[in-house]
Amino acid sequence: MQHKLQYLLLALIVIFGFLVRMYKIDNPVADWHSWRQADTASVTRNFVDLGVDLLHPRFDDFSDTSGRGLFNPDGYRFVEFPVFNLIHYSFYTLIPKTYNLSLEYWGRMTSVISALVSAVLIFLLVRRHSRPFTGLLAAFFYLFLPFNIYFTRVILPDPLMVTLYLAALNFFDVWTINHKSYILILTALFGTLAVLVKPVALFFLLPITWYFWHRYKIKMLNLRHFWVLHLAFVLPFALWRLWSFRYPQGVPASLWLLNGDHIRFRPAFFRWLFGERLGDMILGHWGVFPLSLGLFAAGSFLPWVIGALAYLVVFATGNVRHDYYQIPIIPIVSILLALGVIHFATSWTKKAFILFVIFMMLGMTWYDIRGNYQVNNWSIIRAGQAVDRLLPKDALVVAPYNGDTAFLYQTKRRGFTHLPMPIKDLKDRYGIGYYVSVTYDPDTRAIMDQYTIMEQNPEFVIIKLDERPDYWQRKRLE
Repeated sequence: MQHKLQYLLLALIVIFGFLVRMYKIDNPVADWHSWRQADTASVTRNFVDLGVDLLHPRFDDFSDTSGRGLFNPDGYRFVEFPVFNLIHYSFYTLIPKTYNLSLEYWGRMTSVISALVSAVLIFLLVRRHSRPFTGLLAAFFYLFLPFNIYFTRVILPDPLMVTLYLAALNFFDVWTINHKSYILILTALFGTLAVLVKPVALFFLLPITWYFWHRYKIKMLNLRHFWVLHLAFVLPFALWRLWSFRYPQGVPASLWLLNGDHIRFRPAFFRWLFGERLGDMILGHWGVFPLSLGLFAAGSFLPWVIGALAYLVVFATGNVRHDYYQIPIIPIVSILLALGVIHFATSWTKKAFILFVIFMMLGMTWYDIRGNYQVNNWSIIRAGQAVDRLLPKDALVVAPYNGDTAFLYQTKRRGFTHLPMPIKDLKDRYGIGYYVSVTYDPDTRAIMDQYTIMEQNPEFVIIKLDERPDYWQRKRLE
């Protein structure tokens, strides 16, 4: 295939990949996995409001997320190193605001742009180890699997992590050919950033380790290049974690992600990951056929497959609990699909059949994924708008939503996502001044009875935590 035609087809794939991600791109942060998106977006919003401080990222929730009973009144958020938030912030602040595009829009666009770059990197990587058409097909699957369409237009760091580890693999692939030092430096740089964004990137950098082992065996331990790369991948992240431990109230409990519910290798583990997630949600059942064929044709991509499987096994509970945890495996899934299609489609009848399989795969997965775009509860949006209209910008609030930060995010205020203690203690210890709720549960009704109601309607109530003058008189009469 001529180079001009390759790049023309790739450009068309990227353009249409961009267009399909514009579907509901202006959604409020209240669709699927809004809690995790809100956590990520709030770090960027605090960059805008408080200034950029990469070493002290903050979000809005004061609650105990450490699992140690430590409240977090400074709102520290020590999870991933905030590379995603810095890029998100840069888009929002540096691009002219002619079209009045929101912070949330640019958060989603950070992931969209990452996905488009990832598709190009997949094409380049696969083309070197196979045929150009296989690379184009892998890029197509990456951009048009409905699961990946949704999860590469969310405000999460995972799509950026994928782009960074793909860049590291590409540069390393080039280095194995020309052995130029600057290519090795670029490999180390992008691999370092990938691991800082999400440490699970280490599983997907396994092909680099495999290359050294396959070529040099135990002698790889004597190679400077081996140590330069692997120390670059690990040391900055280790330093970040050591720094994070200075602020334990800002480090969410995470060990449960490994095997917190002891599900690893149980029947439910295989059912959820390989049946519900990979087989149904990602491949729509029909895609299992070309994926299986692709495994037999994996060749040089086999270490990548092993790394992906190791990731699923090690982070067993995380992968079973959260479907967005499968974002990092989509590149190798796309490559295997492409390899399987090429391996099978050797005649016109087989080509017609595999086209039908692809059509059914995309249709079935879209049927499952389409619900992710729905806003779960419009009441939190309208309540948040009312809070932003009525309350001072520096007001601290309680916005109970079963511990979910999506509601607190909509208020554009900081505070608590539930009632961890009596209202009086929250006022005295943390300066909480307001309570806003979208449910009239017993807690809310008790607070309404004692404190001053600012606005009330069937969808929400906003309460100023000043006692009503007649409260104690009514209590005595009762």
